[in-house]
Amino acid sequence: MIIVIGGGSLREMTDVNDYIASKLEYIRKQFERKPKILFLPQASFESKPYVNSFTREFGTRLKCKTTCALWKNGEMDFEHIKQKFEVVDAIYIGGGRYDVLCEQFNKMGIKQLILDFYKRGGLIVGNSAGGMLMFDCSVSDYKIVAGISDSYEIVNGYGLIEGCFCPHSNEVARIKYISDNNLTCVTLAENEILQFE
Repeated sequence: MIIVIGGGSLREMTDVNDYIASKLEYIRKQFERKPKILFLPQASFESKPYVNSFTREFGTRLKCKTTCALWKNGEMDFEHIKQKFEVVDAIYIGGGRYDVLCEQFNKMGIKQLILDFYKRGGLIVGNSAGGMLMFDCSVSDYKIVAGISDSYEIVNGYGLIEGCFCPHSNEVARIKYISDNNLTCVTLAENEILQFE
């Protein structure tokens, strides 16, 4: 199962987070333990406040067992991260810059870990950039954010979900880009979610 979020601040989407946790409730009942969630914060440059927010929200408030895959500063190697994938019930790929996410995931070599996790029935949550990675392609603003272009562009993802995705569709400029280019996209505004089996 994949849950895609259109973006937004993790701390301000308690209803969304409650929904995600509810999808793991069977773990508590069937196995009598806390659900285990792995956070992948690479799109945010592994922001410490983002990691702390995730831990507070899913660990403290929602009573899950949380862990993170931190790569950028050499904190974890591939084998350590692979072991985390093997013991968790869900992975949460955070939002941020899509180019940074793809670059870091390529360096980490974890695309196959994500694909295998999905095939064995794990829950994948993708917020904004994390959700974009799940589709065939998506509307991205990373070049605008980086100051190297003034236009959106289409970027490729892992193709676990067919079609094109546009996060943050509450932003008028994104919808205009879709319309001007005659694109058919799954659109989600901030704090909106879709679930894919």
